[in-house]
Amino acid sequence: MPLAEKYAPTTLNQIVGNEDSMERLMKFAMEAHGAGSRRPLLLFGPSGTGKTTAAHALAYSNGFEILEMNASDYRDAATLGNTLIPASKSSGLFSRKLLIILDEIDERSDKFDAGSEKVIMQLVKESRHPIIFIASDFWDRKISFLRESVDKIEFKRVNKEEIRKLMKAIVKKEGAGIDDEIIEQLVARSNGDIRGSLNDLEMMIGGVPELIENLGMRDRKLEVYGVLDKIFLTRNFDTARQAGMNTDLDSDMLINWIDENVPNRYSWKSDLIAAYGNLARASFFLGQASRKSYYGYMRYSSVLMTSGVSLAPNGEVSYMRNYAFPNNIKQLSKSKASRNAVSGAVVKLVYALHASKKDIFNGYLQLLKAMIKEGTKEYGEEKTFEFFQRTYSLEKDDMKAILASN
Repeated sequence: MPLAEKYAPTTLNQIVGNEDSMERLMKFAMEAHGAGSRRPLLLFGPSGTGKTTAAHALAYSNGFEILEMNASDYRDAATLGNTLIPASKSSGLFSRKLLIILDEIDERSDKFDAGSEKVIMQLVKESRHPIIFIASDFWDRKISFLRESVDKIEFKRVNKEEIRKLMKAIVKKEGAGIDDEIIEQLVARSNGDIRGSLNDLEMMIGGVPELIENLGMRDRKLEVYGVLDKIFLTRNFDTARQAGMNTDLDSDMLINWIDENVPNRYSWKSDLIAAYGNLARASFFLGQASRKSYYGYMRYSSVLMTSGVSLAPNGEVSYMRNYAFPNNIKQLSKSKASRNAVSGAVVKLVYALHASKKDIFNGYLQLLKAMIKEGTKEYGEEKTFEFFQRTYSLEKDDMKAILASN
């Protein structure tokens, strides 16, 4: 189970940060237990600050049943109306109170979600149960119709000290061998995103320290798991495309994440063929944009890797399997020290052989590797080392790096 799920709070008191917002949610819960209706809440703020977690914790700790919908559910106004409106007027199971959660409400699309606005406003007027809307931006024009009908609660980015305490507590509980320096680096790049920070911590548990260099600064609108959810789970052209646009992941990194996780979501052979076909086209246009310096190709690449993959499947999509970090990026991280050592040897060889780095990498390196192997067999390691040190100014570590190179 992912750390973000394993350690998800079950009460509002366990939520990290945003204490004022938690107090207002507690007041909302007390009022929801009373008779009559009250104005819905709209929780808004950056990704990873605990909005959805807080809504779930409120429900769990107050014994509410949950009826939850997100961006992928707003496509069909008729289905939305047939589900939401009757549920909002009925008693929950065993006469329990129902908490209606409409997540990603600002991801509605004017083009694809025609009619959902009317159903949502009907829900606000007629529901007997409490309602919580969740959005990133309160001022997004797509939810302007809601602003006068809700009470807003802002979720702000969580401070670094709170994230540090949480990470250290989890590392202790997990018995993980993560030293304080790695934790400090994760905290420094967290930018107040708790969920993303825990995802990053999970990447580092059992990984090599160099892996942290591939995580980058967390200053993007949607961290990578949120982007992948919208691509793989929404079945909507516009939502998937916007997910790709709303992340600061560069295109090469995003296409690697998608490529690694297609088999984690799609199982039908035809779906895999369609998804990888669109990824191959995306990669082609990405390469063309770089080679020809015509960045209009980036538009094609972006649509193919997001919407093209999102709309590829006709079969079942798995919701249960966890996302995997791109394996080729992991391998690059693990081999970084080795590659740096080889690069150091190559710099010395530039002067000894009067050749360019490119020529040494492409030709001389494999020849020297063969020479070291044969020399060691015939003359022994010490004599071979002395020869290469005298002739090419290479140290023993340089020779080991050349032997370990591909």
